Amino acid sequence: MPTPGVLTGEIHHAIIIDGIRVGDQVCLIARTTKYVIAWAWVERENSTNWALLLRSLPSPAYVVCDGQKGMLKALAICWPATVVQRCRFHVWLNTKSKLTLRPTSLAGQELLSLSRRLLHVRTRRQARRWKRLLKHWHRKHAEYVTERTVKENPEPSERSWRYTHARLRSAYYQLNKQAEDLLRSSYNPNPKLPHTTNHLEGGINSPIRTKLKLHRGMKNEHQMVLVNWYLYSRTEMPKPPRYCL
Repeated sequence: MPTPGVLTGEIHHAIIIDGIRVGDQVCLIARTTKYVIAWAWVERENSTNWALLLRSLPSPAYVVCDGQKGMLKALAICWPATVVQRCRFHVWLNTKSKLTLRPTSLAGQELLSLSRRLLHVRTRRQARRWKRLLKHWHRKHAEYVTERTVKENPEPSERSWRYTHARLRSAYYQLNKQAEDLLRSSYNPNPKLPHTTNHLEGGINSPIRTKLKLHRGMKNEHQMVLVNWYLYSRTEMPKPPRYCL
């Protein structure tokens, strides 16, 4: 369940959400760019558990996340009016894993270059230009992307062919989905809208992993206590420990 004592009902313009595994539990965390606002301990990341955290908070205008399937499903149910901005760095990492850093095809090289440019898009004008470039890439390489290879011995329940460049095709559709999110978030006039989950990944999750590594050997319940105290210390106005006992 969401951790009590940190929920205020304040409506935030943008919230960043992510999860981190601690022992046999997962801690789901929500924060602004400045401080942690809520967290929940669950057994796994799925839509039901993400809904526990989301329903404890008023829906913001924007939410930044890594695009985990259960998370996206819970967002659609709990915060339907909220604009979802998928972390651009995660999109870049996923694209890189599919294309590698040295694609052999011209289409792959150009798409990798486009995914790099995504990290530097900041304005609505830049977003629209980036989307036009992506459309141009698809028109230029449409025939190559849709090439098919006939399978030698397909199962009776399977289709008899597969896309020859399936990983390239998957990378394109992932970037195309990001283009739609990009245009919606670019209507926001606030230049401080976060575009990545780095405030959580680097600002919260990374220190937690370091602390757990330094104190390795603790039981699961002790690890959870450590994480609870750390997260509480990163809330907006934490009280000193002597007032919390």
